[in-house]
Amino acid sequence: MPQIFIIDEWLWSDLNGENGQEKQKEAVDFLEGLYNKCDKIAVARASKFQEKEWDFSKYATSDAVKRGIARFYFKAIHFNSQKYEEIYIEEMEEPDINRLKPDDAYLIKLYRKTKAPIITTDTKLKSILESRNIPCELRDEFLKKIFIETLVLTYTKMNLILPLVEE
Repeated sequence: MPQIFIIDEWLWSDLNGENGQEKQKEAVDFLEGLYNKCDKIAVARASKFQEKEWDFSKYATSDAVKRGIARFYFKAIHFNSQKYEEIYIEEMEEPDINRLKPDDAYLIKLYRKTKAPIITTDTKLKSILESRNIPCELRDEFLKKIFIETLVLTYTKMNLILPLVEE
């Protein structure tokens, strides 16, 4: 069953290598999994996510690894309407939520449009969202779950294919 996710800016910090090579690899694995499954990400137009997305693409040219990541991301995800949905939220009312950072308001607006879970690394944001019954998962928990689902899917496909090969 295809799912839509709202990913906040952790993706760009991870892909940029700011959180180490392991997080960078996990973020790349997430993008590959997103591409191989029926899932997609919802992105608010002109949001902090898009700002960091474009910054990543601009500065990736000086590094071969980042250039490869950017090339894959934009070709397989960003310019693929089955994987990337840009949502216009400019005219939506600002959320009236105490303790919410103004930079995070776009996530609430995006949720209101899509009803998709928000994936973040910000534990305070998660607490605020959950108090409003807005589905939210922390990055590490989400990626573990996604990787397990991908492994199960791959294993299931292999079990369906292997008997055919052995005949």
